[in-house]
Amino acid sequence: MPGREDTTAQAGLWFEPLPADARQTSAIGAEVHLPAGVPVLDLAALGETDKDTLRKALFENQVIVIRNQNGVDPKVLPQLARLFDPTASDTHSAGEKAVSDPRNILSAYKAGRVPEAPQVGIIGSGTFKDYRGIKELEVIHLDHTTFHESPLPQEDLDAGYTRPYRWHMDTPFYERLPGEVTILHAVQVPQLPDQKLKFPDGAEQEIAAGATAFFSGARAFELLTPEEQEFALNTTVTYAPQAYEYIRHCKSSADGMTIPTIGKETAIADLSEWSWDKVAEHPMVWRNPGNPDRPFLQVHGCCVFKLTTRNPATGEVTVMDDVEQVRATVYKMQRRIWAAGNIYAHRWQQGDLVVFHNRGVMHSITGQLAPHKHDEDKKRLLWQCTMTSGTAPKAFRKYPGVNETGFALA
Repeated sequence: MPGREDTTAQAGLWFEPLPADARQTSAIGAEVHLPAGVPVLDLAALGETDKDTLRKALFENQVIVIRNQNGVDPKVLPQLARLFDPTASDTHSAGEKAVSDPRNILSAYKAGRVPEAPQVGIIGSGTFKDYRGIKELEVIHLDHTTFHESPLPQEDLDAGYTRPYRWHMDTPFYERLPGEVTILHAVQVPQLPDQKLKFPDGAEQEIAAGATAFFSGARAFELLTPEEQEFALNTTVTYAPQAYEYIRHCKSSADGMTIPTIGKETAIADLSEWSWDKVAEHPMVWRNPGNPDRPFLQVHGCCVFKLTTRNPATGEVTVMDDVEQVRATVYKMQRRIWAAGNIYAHRWQQGDLVVFHNRGVMHSITGQLAPHKHDEDKKRLLWQCTMTSGTAPKAFRKYPGVNETGFALA
């Protein structure tokens, strides 16, 4: 790994892993230091070696942070996304405009877009006047109380506890492929006391209010039994048609990883127009382009619809299409990642520029910010950029008949 002693003589870009108490066993997190004389990120000021180091930092550590990026040009964010994925389109993965259709659960964020860089979304908590030419911008920080079957009781909320809202990767699971990376920039960070996560074994983790939480798909794969690993390596996941419409009336488990109760799904006949050739279908285990020998279990447990598994010895194909069984199968594999040491919760500082490997981690918003949305010093404002990729996720194990188109074949 390029450390300070290796690169400062050339005043080049370098990175170092985050402190051990932040990384724990998550295998996530590094801080990137820009070259001398480049206080704010400007890709034109980076040499090819700097760019290679930046890619290495991300694909080895899954989440990287560059501090003190106040004033960064929003047009740099889509340029940065294409540094990690040259096939990325010029369109945000949610579409040319922020999601506003009330049939889609993602519309609840009321995300905006930066006028001069429409690939960059605006998310957060609070109402902002005359922001970058937008007369009035209201953004909503969703929390677990609106989506979990059994939210924390008020006494726990009063004591400072919170939960992840919903673990996901950034992609609509329809028509557009997931971006390789997502970029977040902290414009305003809420000034609030820390909050706490509580885990099934009784352990607790103190996190900043509004922290973005991550877990690594590589770590999740490591935690599988050998039998589960073999199953995962030979399985393709088909997601629900118009997935975020399909689950809009559903509620999640306490860890935000699955939907435990069947029956509240929107009827397929009531979804907006769709066709199978635009429905997302991805391998269960993905290959990291910058770390190709490490398998990543990458599944959105709330939106799964069907599993197709091929026996490598016989070629026999088995299809699991009972949604309740599919969710239970995926959840059994993912739930053990929900432990304090495996979760990296980014403690936002104003000016942070964070890049995360959207095809290597799952992430979730956390924190109870809604009660403070009218207090100026407790508002939250972030930019978010994730670009539709031109290439589908690659299966870690290739075999005859594996689907790598990114979309359902039936």
